[in-house]
Amino acid sequence: MVAAMVEPGLTPAVARFAEGPIALATLDFAPGSLPGSAPPRVAPPATDLPRGARGLVLAADARLYEGADGRTDEATVLHALERRGGDGGGDGWLGGIFGDFALAAWDPRDQTLLCARDGMGVRPLFINDQPGRIFAFASLPRGLHASGLVPRELDEAALLSTLLMRETPNDRSVFRGVERLAPGTWLAVSARRRKSGQHWQLSPATAGQNHCRPEEAAEEMAALVTQAVRVRLPATGPVATHLSGGLDSPSVTVLAARGLRATGRSLLAYPFLPTQHGDYAPDGEGKLAQTVLDQEPDIVSIPARIGPPLDFLLPRMDCDQPLPFDPADPDAWVCIDAAARGAGVLFSGWGGDQGASFNGRGALAEALLAGRWWMLAREIRARSLAMGCAMSATLRGDVLSYLLPEAVQTVARRLRSRVLDSPQMILTRLLRHEAMDGVTPPPPPMAPDAVANHLSLLSSQVLKRRPEHWALTGARTGIAATFPLLDRRVIEFALSLPSTMFLRGGVSRRVYRDAMIGILPNKILENRVKEIPISETSLVVALQRDALLCRLPDLREHPRVNALFNLDALEQRLRALPAPEEISRRAGELGDSPALKKLSLMLPRVLRFIAYVQQHH
Repeated sequence: MVAAMVEPGLTPAVARFAEGPIALATLDFAPGSLPGSAPPRVAPPATDLPRGARGLVLAADARLYEGADGRTDEATVLHALERRGGDGGGDGWLGGIFGDFALAAWDPRDQTLLCARDGMGVRPLFINDQPGRIFAFASLPRGLHASGLVPRELDEAALLSTLLMRETPNDRSVFRGVERLAPGTWLAVSARRRKSGQHWQLSPATAGQNHCRPEEAAEEMAALVTQAVRVRLPATGPVATHLSGGLDSPSVTVLAARGLRATGRSLLAYPFLPTQHGDYAPDGEGKLAQTVLDQEPDIVSIPARIGPPLDFLLPRMDCDQPLPFDPADPDAWVCIDAAARGAGVLFSGWGGDQGASFNGRGALAEALLAGRWWMLAREIRARSLAMGCAMSATLRGDVLSYLLPEAVQTVARRLRSRVLDSPQMILTRLLRHEAMDGVTPPPPPMAPDAVANHLSLLSSQVLKRRPEHWALTGARTGIAATFPLLDRRVIEFALSLPSTMFLRGGVSRRVYRDAMIGILPNKILENRVKEIPISETSLVVALQRDALLCRLPDLREHPRVNALFNLDALEQRLRALPAPEEISRRAGELGDSPALKKLSLMLPRVLRFIAYVQQHH
């Protein structure tokens, strides 16, 4: 299992423990063990896992972000476990641990194994439970498969649910017999029993109940986000970060750069920048990201771009998840490059949209139902002016769309999809109808209640899957992603605020915009348009049309690809794209085409899932 989780070229320190019915191990990918780092570290001999005063043995992937009286992360976790009894001791027993962790603790006294995972699922933990026979766990699915205890079989319904960006029931992975330990939960296993519970979850009772003044909310949000970034900065070594033109990753970038500046270190920032196509270079978020670099000139900017286009669309896929691990993919390349430069931590702004920088969706419909007529009229007018649209359009989009019954909204979405060809409809039409059996249905529409919508977004699997994806990708390079905007204190505070805080004066994400005054450049604070991070994808797909069509015969020969994906529909979609020579002549016009952009978002996603099945199943 250990060997399966070590990427070629990495030399992690391995600690082990084996006694009676239990075997535990941890792999420490310190920066000195990474390919290209200097000097290369020879793997030290195997060491013992940490033990508590009462004999508890701990295997943990833990990064804690709170002062712990000088104790190491493992010592802090051991102290919490032994203080509460080690077998769970009731829900809330890990409530005082602030950070990202997946852990397994063995208590030799009662022969019980305890597993637990942090509240937002930042660190992964996969399990295979066969009561009466064996219980196995690993940070990566391939560790479980290498054990020989669970065969490597694709869960097709879970795979297609993931493709369609829907929930997967019972925390299923894309493999049969491999489940996730749910975020914020613990599981105690012995030969005689299974006991489980939650050590942390968001509280609906406190949602929307903090009626502080807007200025106080902005001040507290700024303090909490600043703290969340500061406590995640490592004491030594390079630090990397994503940099977009939105609100979330730029704020994390600026705060990290300022924190590092005090120690004489510079931040490595990775903006996604387009490649020029003829005389046309899509703007995307590049210009907004540049305002951050202009404001913080000591940031080291390392542009991340699409690699060879066909490799970008049909990349080498990670064996553990339907995501690329290929230098042609900018996300994977950032991990590869940052690790080669010696960084052990990659900052990300993921989670902001659902939490701290929530846009208040449903707030105006909520105001209508609550009878706040004056506030509703004022906000509709202000919102229309801010977005440059008619008040009737604001009324339809921000009020009426939330008030229609779910059945009516479902029918309306279907009718609209036939005309507008929505992204979800594009995906669905590229799948075999018979393969959809067992796929999770679409989520219900957003409610006319912004607080409920906020809680729903923060509780969704979709939010918690992305950090897991980054963890699995980072494991191949020895780098760990960290998410300050998923800090428990940040999201608990954000959820406590009422709807009126997030959509105010016609401006969405108002709390976070106000909190970032003096931190983010004004151009970013005043921007109201959300750009596609890799804006040239639409052109890349069209330019590779003929090359992709040439790959279809190989794909048709793969039985499982044919069983899951409608390759005839894919071929029709590809043939409908503009010819490469037309792209060369009309790059600017086509690059800005909404229809082509929408199609380009979905086609690469489908192609990558096809590549995953073809390469690994």
